[in-house]
Amino acid sequence: MSYFFIINPKAGRKYGDIRERIQRFFAGRKLRYEIEFTKAREHASELSARAEMAGFARIVAAGGDGTIRETAIPLIGKEAALGILPCGSGNGLARNLYIPLDFDAALAGLVKWGPRLIDCGLVNSRPFFCASGVGLDAEVAHDFNSLSSRRGILPYVWHAARRILAFKPSKVAALVDGRRVELLGLVNAVLNGVQYGGGARMAPGAYIDDGLLDLVSVRKASFLRLLTAVPALFKGTLHKHSDIYSSFQAKVIELDCGGGAWYHLDGEDFFSEDGKLKFSALPASLKVIAPKQSLQER
Repeated sequence: MSYFFIINPKAGRKYGDIRERIQRFFAGRKLRYEIEFTKAREHASELSARAEMAGFARIVAAGGDGTIRETAIPLIGKEAALGILPCGSGNGLARNLYIPLDFDAALAGLVKWGPRLIDCGLVNSRPFFCASGVGLDAEVAHDFNSLSSRRGILPYVWHAARRILAFKPSKVAALVDGRRVELLGLVNAVLNGVQYGGGARMAPGAYIDDGLLDLVSVRKASFLRLLTAVPALFKGTLHKHSDIYSSFQAKVIELDCGGGAWYHLDGEDFFSEDGKLKFSALPASLKVIAPKQSLQER
């Protein structure tokens, strides 16, 4: 078995010397491995494509959901499997896959677990693997990525709090497998699994291997009302708050924001000039190294 590690060097601030920990783990094991560090946005995709062409069986991303997304893109539909060492702020994909957030446990899992197939999502032909969306969260992702020099959940929460009071939702016209729906959401998110990141269970009925995407809309309400719903978000019971929450499942979801709009893919921000976004599911299109979960265990 061969492993190619792609490390976001910023992740090392949280987990110490990642290279040294990997080298220590593989010492004495008769396994081929190489380690590379990312140098810029999208560099992880370049490294991943090179590793896949070189014949590495398992290509491992050590970083946040953005690094994991970039690493996974060249592996869609390929034999090589994605490995994950969660070192990010939200770790949404790792949580969806029941991968331990403890670094050493996740590292040990890479040689213990087998590959499983999961779905991928596409937005205007750009892949995502955990969550996407427009609205407040997309604008916060833009702020977090462009204005914050610090990583972690606290800077993200600060940007969210700064935005939420002044944010005015715009009408979004949605087509959900051809059915028209009007949305006026604080957040209009499209998820591939239950987890949004940071432990937020935004779409409790979603599974990462069901061939469907989940559109979740959270309507703006008073700050106090939204605050009272926060515990439900992390318990996975937000769907019980029907005055502010609605959701839909579909294979194809189209959003028309009525003009230019920020959107995010696994926390990485992008801008749509016309505000028209087409989401579609790619069932069973990516191999990942993760614990296998039965329907009864989910």
